[in-house]
Parts: sequence; structure tokens; C-alpha cells
Amino acid sequence: MAVSILAIALVLTMGPTISSFATLQDAKVIDLAGALAEGRIEEARQLDFSDVGVVGGDPAGVFEATETVRRQGIEFEVTTSVEWVGSNATDPGFFGAGGDGVQGLPDFGRNYKWLMVSVEPTNGTIAPVVFSTAIAPSYVPSGSDGFGIVTVELEKYEPVGSATSPTDWPSLLLQAEVGGGHETPDVGAGTESQQFDDLAPDLSGAPFRVRLGPTLADVEYNGWRIHPDDLRSFADQVFVTPGHADRVTVTIYKPVTLSIVVEGQATVGGAFGPLGRASLILGSDGSYAVFDDNDMVTPGSWFIDSYGGAPLTPGNYTIQIDAPGYSPYPVTSIDVPDNYPTVLHRAESVQLQISPTNTAQVTFDVYDTDGQLLRGALVNVEAVGYGPLVQTTGANGRARFNLPIGSVPTITVQSPHGHTEVAQTFSPLGGPQTIDVIMSVPDAHGLLEFVTGDYGYFQYLPFGSGANWSAPVLPNLGGSASAALPANGLGNQWQVRKVCWSGNTVVAEGTVTVAPNGGSVTWGTGVTTCLP
Repeated sequence: MAVSILAIALVLTMGPTISSFATLQDAKVIDLAGALAEGRIEEARQLDFSDVGVVGGDPAGVFEATETVRRQGIEFEVTTSVEWVGSNATDPGFFGAGGDGVQGLPDFGRNYKWLMVSVEPTNGTIAPVVFSTAIAPSYVPSGSDGFGIVTVELEKYEPVGSATSPTDWPSLLLQAEVGGGHETPDVGAGTESQQFDDLAPDLSGAPFRVRLGPTLADVEYNGWRIHPDDLRSFADQVFVTPGHADRVTVTIYKPVTLSIVVEGQATVGGAFGPLGRASLILGSDGSYAVFDDNDMVTPGSWFIDSYGGAPLTPGNYTIQIDAPGYSPYPVTSIDVPDNYPTVLHRAESVQLQISPTNTAQVTFDVYDTDGQLLRGALVNVEAVGYGPLVQTTGANGRARFNLPIGSVPTITVQSPHGHTEVAQTFSPLGGPQTIDVIMSVPDAHGLLEFVTGDYGYFQYLPFGSGANWSAPVLPNLGGSASAALPANGLGNQWQVRKVCWSGNTVVAEGTVTVAPNGGSVTWGTGVTTCLP
């Protein structure tokens, strides 16, 4: 009788127990699904506003529309959708007040993105868990839709030595690119973060540049200077839009100087004295500048305060020195200066030994297939008992080395802008000579010739690609420059522009179609002339 009663009791309690286990399992699945959805929303909030979207969607972004994720042995399908919310004939916005939620004030475009995340186990045991939220860019507080705010964050370029004082920061100006007006910071003047409030450009917005003085040319003041990389990439530029709060980061540094004295023996074992004929090759990050005897301030002495068209930045440089009749001074790494910014100058002294073999001066003139001299080509030369040493061709397209008589020199020439690399070995050297090096155009490429580039430089990028602009294409002594450009996914169209060194101002932009298979096209005729 007792056994029968126990069996009946077990049967009566088993159903609710099993149901409780199922409920707990469903709760676990719901918790995991909710965590996945919340994680996706937090991920979206950490992204730049422009990256919040679905791959191939509108708005486009970084999220896959559908993906499968496994958590604690359970497989989930995560669906992400993003839609625009705002005006611009897209949606009236929340409560008919416009996308910014401010009634009675104009609304500038599609302001918000509405993110919805749906998570469901692939076995269908529970209904989808859905989370949604609005994602917005950084806006000016409500009621200030006619004004813009810009915050400028300063970063110090301090690669060597000690750091500057934490209170040593320049005051900034925000310079309008059109009209010449400028703004001073309302918050944080003379600190690493400076904020400009109540900027009132027209409704379409306006470009501004961060400057250290009241004109576009004022990139240096009170010992500080905006880093040339920021100027050339226009990282100092911000487009102010009414109703938006924008942020830009600008790198600053204190320009430095370098002096080098080179001496040599007049006779083997004799006293050392200044060498009036020598070449200094100064290198930084794979680029090189050549200073010859015409650049000496006194015989055997160079004073260097600029590099690549800008005041010398602190950092690690390589030096090489080459003089007729002397063994070359090999590649040597130095910090300039070695205690920045406490010290802003470095002095270096070099002594050269007389070469055990006779040498002859060999000059390499580098051209493209249209006969234009190529500036910035990297020339690496080796010979028995010499090198390897590297130079970059100057504005005259030339690199010059003193090589041992009877040696068999080998050179490798690389282009900064797409020309085919040249590797060549020459006959035994019998005496001084000049050698022309022609850099051809790769297959399926065309030659783009820039002209009238005096006192400025050129840049290019694939048209419509959204890629970053190229490094500066520097003109030769004739004001011309050359790039060998490939076909791209949008055809052979390239966006080009001309920038003047004075104020680092874009004076012309355009689109060119580069002829494939070695053909050439010219751009720059008739555009604004740069002044010294």
C-alpha cells in the first residue's frame, strides 16, 4: 500500500518539476539572448557615428545584417538593422518635432540612426528578444541648433628626450578658410583641450583650420609649430555644421636644428681639416635629403633647420657622408637632439679617412618615360668596398656618389609614386660619369604629369574611393612632377589637387582620366599659381 501511494505522489509531482526545469532553461536562453542584444548596442555606441550601419545597407556600416553566434552551447541568430531618423524628406522625426527633437527650430538633415537588434535561438524554443535604441552623433545641446562647437585636442610630438612641461601649451585660433575671420577658444585657452563655442557658419556649414595665429599662414608661434604631417594631410581642418559638436586632434612640436662638421686628412696620417667638397645624406623614415658643398655655411660645415619643406622635427635620423677621395662615412643613427625639448640643437662632428683606392664621382639622373626629372626617387648603390648607401633624388632628379675606380657598381632605384623599380649593374668604373636612369610605367598603368608646381606640391587619390590623399608629390626644378597610376575599380579617374606651401592652402582640385598602358595625361595648366 505504501509503495502504491509513493508511486502516485511521484507521478503527481513529476510534471511540475519537468515544467520548472524547462522554464529555467528558457530563462537561461532569454538571459543569453538579452546579453547578446545589449552587447551589440553597446558596441554600436562605441563606434564612430559614420560606422553605425549594416554592410551594404543604407546607412552602410560595419555590422552584418544576420550572423550566427554560439554561447554556452546554444546557437543564436543575431539580426541587426539600422534606419535613418530625421528630416531631409526621410522621416518627420520623433513626435513631429524634427530629428533633433527641437520644435520651432530648423532641422539639418537625417540626424539619428535607429538601431534594432533581434536575437533568437536557431531551435526556435523562445520568441526573438528585441532591443532597440537611437544612436546620435555628438550634438550641441538642444536649443543651439544654429551654432556649432569645436573642441581641439593637442598632442605633443616628443619622440626623444624628456617631455615638455604639462602646462606648456600654445593658445589656438580657429581660422575661417573663407572670409578671413578667426575665433578664440571660450574654454581651455593655453591647455591641451581648447573649445570654441557659438560658431555660426551658414546653414550649409563652413570649413575652419586650427592655427597658432590670426591667418592661415600662422602655423608657428611662441616656439610651437603644427606638425607638417597634419598640415599635409589637412588633419588641422574641421568642417563646422550648425547643431553639431565636432572634435579635431592636432599634433604640435618644437622645431629643432642640427649642425654637422666634416673633416678629412690632407695626407695619410696627417692632420684633419675641414672638407670643402662633400655630400651629407640625411634620412628619416625611409626618405632622404641630400646636402652638398653648396649648402655648407662654411667649408665643411652644414647647419640644417628644415627637412622636406618644413622646419626640422625632433626624432631619429640617419646620416651618411660622401667625399671625393675619402672612404664614405657609413649609415649612422642619431637622435636630433638627444635631450628634446630641454635642448633644441644637436652638433655632430665627423672625420673621414683617405680612401685606399682612387674614387670617381658618378651622377645618376632619374627620369620618367616622358623625360621629366623624378624628384624623391630612392637610389641605393653598392660596390666592392663601398656601400650600401642611399640617397633620394633632389629637385634636379639627381643622386651623386663617389665610387672606387675599377669597381662594378649596382644600383636599385625605387619610385615614390608608382614607377617601375630599376635594378642595374654597370661596367667597371673607369672615371667620372653621368648615368641616365629611366623609370618606366607598369602594365595597365598610365603616367600623370603635374605641371606648374613651383612653391607648392600635388596630391592624388582614386576618384570616389574615400581613400586618404597621397603623400606630397614634389615638383622638380621645372615645376613638374610625375606619378604612374593604375586603373582602379571606378575606371581610370583620379582626383587631384594642388597645394601651395604658403598657408598650406588648396588652390585647385579636379578629376583626370589616366590613360592606361603607358599613355600620359597632364594636369595643372592654367590653375592658380603659388607664390613664394
